[in-house]
Amino acid sequence: MTTKAEMRSDGQPVDKLTLTIPEAAGSLSICKRTLERLMASGAFPRPLKIGRSSRVLLSDVHTYLQRLDAQRNGNGGTR
Repeated sequence: MTTKAEMRSDGQPVDKLTLTIPEAAGSLSICKRTLERLMASGAFPRPLKIGRSSRVLLSDVHTYLQRLDAQRNGNGGTR
């Protein structure tokens, strides 16, 4: 569901390029702490720092899921 903060002035949804860590974790259906552990181990890219907040690139989430899918299909995670 799109919140009011994610709407342009003309009422159209905004395509987000970054997610907060809780949002990224939620999109992966894992808890925030699990995502933080994946980041610390290098299995998931570290977040961007924008001011005092941390943001995860949406493209990093997509790449991570593609890598998991490749591993699941026996491709070893390389393309």
